[in-house]
Amino acid sequence: MRHAAIALAVALAWAPAAAWAQDPRGYSAPFADSLETRVFPLFAMLRAADGWAQALRVDPVLRRLATERAARVPQETCTPSPQCLADAWVWTDADIAAVEARLRLLTRDRRLGAALVGRQMRPSGRFARHEALADADLVATAWGETAAAVNRVIAIYAKGIPPRYPKIDAIIFDTARPEYADVLSAHGVATAALGHDDDLFFDPSLRYAIGLLQMNERTEAGAYRPLLGGENAAAVRAVAGTDWQARPNIALLVFGHGPEDAQSRTGVMGHIRMRIAADMFARGLAPFIIVSGGNVHPNRTPFNEAIEMKRLLVTEHGVPADRILIEPHARHTTTNLRNCARLLLAAGFPVDRPALVVSDHRTIQYIGGDELAQRNLREMGIQPGRLALGPDRFSLRFTPAPIAFHVEAADPLDP
Repeated sequence: MRHAAIALAVALAWAPAAAWAQDPRGYSAPFADSLETRVFPLFAMLRAADGWAQALRVDPVLRRLATERAARVPQETCTPSPQCLADAWVWTDADIAAVEARLRLLTRDRRLGAALVGRQMRPSGRFARHEALADADLVATAWGETAAAVNRVIAIYAKGIPPRYPKIDAIIFDTARPEYADVLSAHGVATAALGHDDDLFFDPSLRYAIGLLQMNERTEAGAYRPLLGGENAAAVRAVAGTDWQARPNIALLVFGHGPEDAQSRTGVMGHIRMRIAADMFARGLAPFIIVSGGNVHPNRTPFNEAIEMKRLLVTEHGVPADRILIEPHARHTTTNLRNCARLLLAAGFPVDRPALVVSDHRTIQYIGGDELAQRNLREMGIQPGRLALGPDRFSLRFTPAPIAFHVEAADPLDP
């Protein structure tokens, strides 16, 4: 009975939440919308695509590699500690090359290639930046980026290497303290021992990386999922029932401005932006507001910018709750734009007219300028849509692009 209950729990964990998933129109992910699948979608697709799990499980090269990698994990101490404890889980260049060769070989099988690339990777948009690549090259590139993403999680959240934004994204442990080695050793030994008979070659490293994010309380990417359900469900239903014929703009996009004061729930500029947006909403410039911002400032704040902005728009500005959608993951202006583009497209907003980015006049100049455009390419590798002058100095017209669904695996807190 216990085994049946466990099997049911595992099945439900991987069951799709198609009605509420944040997917491009026409694609329904065959796996749950969770921390693991958001940060490492390739692993989820390799598990779900027809025929792939069995092919990977019986592949002799991958089986041998999995055994070799398991043997690297120290059961006791090693030197230099604690770095050696984390290094045992890193995908080496030789590991990555070996896996790439096998994935290329398997992708040449027409049935397997169609199942993974044709029905999962391409329509999901998760790898849109590499859309022009041939199937085998697409799989190889996605694998290389995914392995690098696992290594990045290990570097930052096990070894303490500074991330791009160390003030808000860094490890929470002091790696120089002697007791930290005990923590890392316990994590490695437990992860190695908790393997399953049906593991695929990547599963131990996936558990190790996700465990590091959990230990560091950096699980933001998995919060509020599935995004089109829960807090957004009523507004998504309202979007589906909206008559867009007389609507020049589809939504007002308002980005958070987190405070450094730990007691404040939203920053000063956030209040100004909400006031402008509420006035535009009252004047009928758009039928919906999307508020965007995660748990960002100050470091490890319990307050979510999008949740707090929605609360204030309802309680202080009288905006109906079912006319507000939250985008609760963005940590920077770059991902404010990208994540709003994803939400607009996934929730069924029309694509033949723009949304309005609404902000204070100085931030509008920054969002519409070349500095942010270059930063988008540097940090995400994409431009998530097209910006143009708005009707006034507090707004910009924004038309989302499907490439926004591309997952930036190097940013595990908001990929």
